[in-house]
Amino acid sequence: MTYETLELNDESRKQLPGEFIDLSNGYVHYEIKGSEQAEAIVLVHGFSSPMFVWDNNFEFLAKEGFRVIRYDLYGRGYSDRPKIKYDYNLFIQQLYELLDKFSISKFNLIGLSMGGGISVAFTDRYPDLIKRLILVAPLGLPTEIPFFLSILRIRLLNRIIAKFFGYKIILDAQRRDFILYDNIDDYMEKFTRQLDYKGYMQAILSTLVNTSFTGLSEIYERIGKLNIPLQLFWGDKDPVIPYSTSKKACTLIPSLKFHTIKNCGHMPQYTRSNEVNPLLLDFLRNT
Repeated sequence: MTYETLELNDESRKQLPGEFIDLSNGYVHYEIKGSEQAEAIVLVHGFSSPMFVWDNNFEFLAKEGFRVIRYDLYGRGYSDRPKIKYDYNLFIQQLYELLDKFSISKFNLIGLSMGGGISVAFTDRYPDLIKRLILVAPLGLPTEIPFFLSILRIRLLNRIIAKFFGYKIILDAQRRDFILYDNIDDYMEKFTRQLDYKGYMQAILSTLVNTSFTGLSEIYERIGKLNIPLQLFWGDKDPVIPYSTSKKACTLIPSLKFHTIKNCGHMPQYTRSNEVNPLLLDFLRNT
């Protein structure tokens, strides 16, 4: 199948769902729901899947009375794919500018996988903005990196591999994220929509080269010394960031509230939202 045949531009954005806002590095695709007076929650997705991974949490939290914002990171979903360095600084700046546009000065931050790493790094830089921090199988702790990601992190070689096998590697990796989940075909259909637009693979490769997957231990430790309530979710069958990594998080942040989601893969907030949502809500209302 041929991917990346379409341009993201003013005309194509008119045909796409959600809203768009122009920030310093391009247009960002987002959705916001809830009263401007309500307590704010921002949802940050992971490395390759766009903001639909919050489908089962976004509406739930909005119905519970929160003002909820989700958005696509640059290079993913329907956000622009600028030809720049994709690193934590880019994603932190993107989030900061988005919040500034909506005049949000204090909020709850929830990050999944790489979005967890972004959320931790953002909190470290702007601790006064964070009311609570919630992480789902976050990136940045010392752990074993899957072989396919290790190969794709090698400059030049990754471009050759990506040219011939990149989309197969990405799509196969998505399927490995799940265990005991019956609706994988529905997930994959939503995932592949973003691949129609030019710039996805170059953004993925730049992120792989420029974003630390395991080197944020000092930041996690500093976060643990802040007076910010922190909650952590992890699937015990996670094939992407092993469940054993959660022990390192608990060591660096002894005060966090940790939840193991049993018989679950990499995205418990998506595949086991019936378990995760009540725990989220309790944490948001009672800490």
